Amino acid sequence: MRTSLLTMLVLVGCGAAKNEWPQNPMTARAAVLSCPASPAKQVFGAAMCLCGDYRAVGEGAWVEGGAAQLNGTLDVVGTHQFSGDVVAYGGVSGVGALDVGGTLSTNGRVDGVGDVTVNGDLSAASGVSGVGRLTVKGTLRTPEAEAWTGQANVGAKGDVAPLSGPPCACGAGQRLDLAAIMATAIERNDNAAAGLSLHESVGEHRVTLGSGSYVFDGIQTVGAHTVTIDGAVALFVKGNFQSVGKTGLKLTAGSTLDLYVDGDVSLVGDSSFGEGAAPGSVRVYVVGERQLSFVGGQRVVGSLYAPQSDLELVGDSAFDGSLFVRNVEGVGKLEVRAGGQVVATPDSDLCRAQPVVKGIE
Repeated sequence: MRTSLLTMLVLVGCGAAKNEWPQNPMTARAAVLSCPASPAKQVFGAAMCLCGDYRAVGEGAWVEGGAAQLNGTLDVVGTHQFSGDVVAYGGVSGVGALDVGGTLSTNGRVDGVGDVTVNGDLSAASGVSGVGRLTVKGTLRTPEAEAWTGQANVGAKGDVAPLSGPPCACGAGQRLDLAAIMATAIERNDNAAAGLSLHESVGEHRVTLGSGSYVFDGIQTVGAHTVTIDGAVALFVKGNFQSVGKTGLKLTAGSTLDLYVDGDVSLVGDSSFGEGAAPGSVRVYVVGERQLSFVGGQRVVGSLYAPQSDLELVGDSAFDGSLFVRNVEGVGKLEVRAGGQVVATPDSDLCRAQPVVKGIE
């Protein structure tokens, strides 16, 4: 049987001031208030989807667990390794090493200096040129002979056909309507049932949330984590999500989280976002054009959906999940390890009503 804690939520609704929340409150096994639906499987079909360009400088990028798709260009500066297929609609350029485990396709041109290795086919509608070493184990498909200076090893050559269109669903009519999802949550949520008002802001205090949908004004954390997810939870933040310190959010075993943020998202320091979560069980959705800033050693256990926002990286960043943003910019190393999305269903244990058993923390 799962052990759940609903820390301080009932007390908030009984008149305790925010800066006077007790440190050792009465706790209870959280009854399931609702089982929120998740759009994760609709939007996270690839390991990485960029509505624009990849133009980060540093050690490079390592992407595994699915395809890497870009509506813009892939600018390779450093060492880049992709375990699956790569589609860079606007073209591929740069200086360094590019290793593609599957096929590499572009409507533009592949033009670089360094080593390019493609284990499948390489299709470039505007041609291939560069200096260094080119290895294509499948078929090289270009409208003309490659203009490559150096060593070129190609399994075969064939005709090329233009791509039908950009690979990622980034248009206004294609994106999730996150503003509408936020507005619906503000109207219908489980705050009242949990003893929360609609204007709570989490800061220094620790809160544990059981299965349900909750709305907060903002989350700003400094130091240790303050929010624990214990169930199937949808969390809607009407302001910024900022974390400075080791971590701002953790999950108990088996829990899932869909976090919607109508504000900026920033992680600073040696952060560990999603501590305890299984891969594919945490998603972050960012409304509109916002600032996404990851500074320092970041490990995010979760997938990020922000098709109108640029992801700014300073230092090493790792995502145990999928990445769907506008542009990737910055300096450092990026790791993406994608997998299947874990979504709670109405018949799962997380969604079944549970009796409340009171106890002391």
